[in-house]
Amino acid sequence: MKIIGLQIGKKYEDVIELRYGSIMIMTDQDHDGSHIKGLIINFIHHFWPSLLQMSGFLKEFVTPIIKVSKGNQTVQSFFTIPEYENWKSTEQNLKSLKIKYYKGLGTSTAKEGKEYF
Repeated sequence: MKIIGLQIGKKYEDVIELRYGSIMIMTDQDHDGSHIKGLIINFIHHFWPSLLQMSGFLKEFVTPIIKVSKGNQTVQSFFTIPEYENWKSTEQNLKSLKIKYYKGLGTSTAKEGKEYF
């Protein structure tokens, strides 16, 4: 709150009064990260619902939770487990593929981090 310059109970008409024009939520893509994301959204909605009405104020940094590769080439990136499970059920040749689960943002390599940004 202090970094952004938010005041409890204040109704914001625009972001000019704040130090930054938006907030980006950067959590892991797993269930814990989704829970934390929900808590942050609920916190903002409770104290500053007007901010959530402003287009572009709240942003989400989304990274893959699973990547499938063959050799050094990424074949497919998945952003949810159900999306991956659906793909996996139709894939014929899983043994030739490398499947990497990304527990959190720290699981990504420096190269992947640059790709995300």
